[in-house]
Amino acid sequence: MKKQEMIELLTGVRSSKQNYYTELKTTVEELKKRNSQLELMNEVMRSFNMNMSVQEMLEKTLKRLGDIYPIKRVSLALFDGKELRLSYVSPEEALYLKKGTPFPHKNSLYYEVFATGQERIYQKGDTCEFLEKEAFQQLSLQSVFLFPLTSRGKIIGVLSLGGCSPFSYDANDQAFLLHLAGQIAVCVENARLYEEVFAGKQQWEETFRAVSDAILIISPNGTVLSKNDAAVSAWPLEDFEDIRPFIQEASRSANNPFEETVKSHKPHYAELRFQNKFYDCSCYPLFGEEAALHAVILYSKDVTEKRQMEAQLLHSGQLAAIGEMAAGVAHELNNPLTAIIGNTQLLLRRNKINEQIKPLLDDIDLCGKRCRTIIRSLLAFSRQEEFAFKPCSLNQAVTEALSLTRRQIEKQNIQLDIRLADSLPLINGNLQQLSQIAVNLLINAKDALEEVTDRKRKLIIETAADQQSAFLKVIDNGSGIDAAIANEIFHPFFTTKAASSGTGLGLPVSFGIAKSHGGRLFAESIQPHRTIFTLSIPLLNERL
Repeated sequence: MKKQEMIELLTGVRSSKQNYYTELKTTVEELKKRNSQLELMNEVMRSFNMNMSVQEMLEKTLKRLGDIYPIKRVSLALFDGKELRLSYVSPEEALYLKKGTPFPHKNSLYYEVFATGQERIYQKGDTCEFLEKEAFQQLSLQSVFLFPLTSRGKIIGVLSLGGCSPFSYDANDQAFLLHLAGQIAVCVENARLYEEVFAGKQQWEETFRAVSDAILIISPNGTVLSKNDAAVSAWPLEDFEDIRPFIQEASRSANNPFEETVKSHKPHYAELRFQNKFYDCSCYPLFGEEAALHAVILYSKDVTEKRQMEAQLLHSGQLAAIGEMAAGVAHELNNPLTAIIGNTQLLLRRNKINEQIKPLLDDIDLCGKRCRTIIRSLLAFSRQEEFAFKPCSLNQAVTEALSLTRRQIEKQNIQLDIRLADSLPLINGNLQQLSQIAVNLLINAKDALEEVTDRKRKLIIETAADQQSAFLKVIDNGSGIDAAIANEIFHPFFTTKAASSGTGLGLPVSFGIAKSHGGRLFAESIQPHRTIFTLSIPLLNERL
């Protein structure tokens, strides 16, 4: 042994150096561990964002924890307001109990930590009996650390860290893991809040899109900021397009509801007419910071059908008044007319009759019978005559009507296309009255085709049904109905035919019969050469 080595051995210098290097190495390792812990903490907080799920956060945490501790499994049990349930596990295959399993209030390590707020350690060989013990054994976990998740002074769940081998655990480790549990608790709460905000936003957007009436959010300068699905079909606008010209054009009054709302900062209403439709339009101011007008909410409801129904109700009221008057007049005329016709026929039956007088009597008889027909139509129009209702088919009504009119139609070289639905459902009605409607519609269509010379004349008769009603459609390719008289055709005594050809009661009588059956009769003229009369009657089951 050399002299220098002998001196170092005797004086203990070598031993001091070894201890120094050992302590230095331990300190460096401890510093590395602390740095790793800080990096992990920072990464957990930094990496968690609104787009990251809790499951992704656990996976990242497990990956970094595995560099510091022999931890192979991380799980979270969260309190849902009623029960503490197993919510997240990483890795996901390290699962024994099913997700969502509630932990009992007794004999459960998880619930004990949740209830007491104190961390708990399980080591292999622990003699205590608890629910999770079998799961730990099946998952080959020798050490499990459970920490309460505390956020804003409230325990929201439990963090579990499991390892397949035992590892040391000192006060510094305890402080770090408790702090980590606190940071994870904050992240979980933020995730919950984000999910609630996102769910609320999504629900609002779905509600906004699902509203069947058009809703637009418009900036004060007229730019469309947002619109729901109904607005896309009602207002043919591109995104961010200026809507003011459309509203100005559609406004039926001098006041533009949007402009008035922008000026007064108060709600305004107007009726708009756009693309042959009517809209009830309401504009509401939407305020931002410092009560400044941020946008205008435009809500428009399609009231076209409502306006049509109002017009129909007004028309029905007019018909009811005329019907009452017509019924009175018909009854007053019926008695003297009966005497006129009867006496005329008695005179015509005489053997000896002046040949000069006979033509006059024939004219009186013919005109009297015509007047009687008009009176009967007036009584039918006013629904003064009683008819029995029973189950019947529109197909049968059409067949009877064709037996009376087919010869006249074909005589005028009109192509007749009959499309009667098979197994047409029954309706509750009077077959004679329904046949009268069909006859009136067929005669009107025939008359409308008389003037057609530049194309082949066509008349289509079809029946159909849906879940509520049976339908009869009479379609012709005549000259159509002039828009100026479209609202007049169901009025009594209105006719476009010659005085000797029509009384103007066919359609009004048919309209009244349809109404007495609980149905509808309406006309549609499609330019240039298509007119459709549609009769709809509720099905038998719908009326009973």
